[in-house]
Amino acid sequence: MQNATWFRETLEFAKLLHHGQVDKAGAPYWLHLERVARRLAERFPDATKAQLQAALLHDAIEDAGATADDLRNAGIEEEAIAAIRLVSRNLDPDGTYLEWIGRIAASGNVTAIRVKLADNLDNSDPARVAAIAAGPRMVAEKYAPARAILEQAL
Repeated sequence: MQNATWFRETLEFAKLLHHGQVDKAGAPYWLHLERVARRLAERFPDATKAQLQAALLHDAIEDAGATADDLRNAGIEEEAIAAIRLVSRNLDPDGTYLEWIGRIAASGNVTAIRVKLADNLDNSDPARVAAIAAGPRMVAEKYAPARAILEQAL
């Protein structure tokens, strides 16, 4: 998977889109994107190209201002774009976080559900949680309940 040209090209595109962005712990943001893709591949050995593209680009619309056309023009598969749109909170801002997670789960879009689950697993990683002051509270109140909803949807 990581040896595939498309994987490297998609990661480079993600790095370009998120250039200069850092996560809550101050690390380059693209490292989170790469970890999400790796977690998805580990958790789901049958992960498709579209699922891995969506994992690498899951925050492209929400955090980098990319559009579906930007992604399409970069050669991203339509299945991946649909999933990225589903997991972009700014495109579905109504209600609470858990209500939004419920809508992703109810969509039946396996790619979006898998990507959001892999994102959740990375955000819940003990090393990341320890680096953020509000980390333990976020896991207990936000990520653990969301993970249960997403797991049940699969």
